[in-house]
Amino acid sequence: MPSVGSSREMEGHEAAAAFDRVLLLAFCVVGIWSAYIYQGVLQETASTKLFGPDGKRFEHLSFLNLAQNAVCFLWSLITIKLWSRNSSGVAPLWSYWSPNISNTIGPSMGIEALKYISYPAQYCSNSDQTSKGIVAICKACISSILD
Repeated sequence: MPSVGSSREMEGHEAAAAFDRVLLLAFCVVGIWSAYIYQGVLQETASTKLFGPDGKRFEHLSFLNLAQNAVCFLWSLITIKLWSRNSSGVAPLWSYWSPNISNTIGPSMGIEALKYISYPAQYCSNSDQTSKGIVAICKACISSILD
């Protein structure tokens, strides 16, 4: 039968391990969010800043998206190879191709499609609060017409 002191030590180690996991999770969340924010700033800068002596905008955002996804795929491949020492329970590498292709092609097509939609229309369609407001306005208009 374990002594009371050893069980308290085990509880202390478990609590320390849980706290370490929470800190690691917080670190990862902050890293992901900061990367997304930085990517948004860079993408906004690249898409709105005027370049060269002619003052033209950068027109090849789809290529930048493709390059980003290719780098992400290579980084993921390197990470999988480095950290998956035991191959049991790990999906085969070919199973990662389908999500990679869809994640590469989808945003590129989205970027191209957004060129033909005005910014206010994009904002209204993406904002939950605005969408709820538009629905409420439409309901009010319909009900006032029917009354």
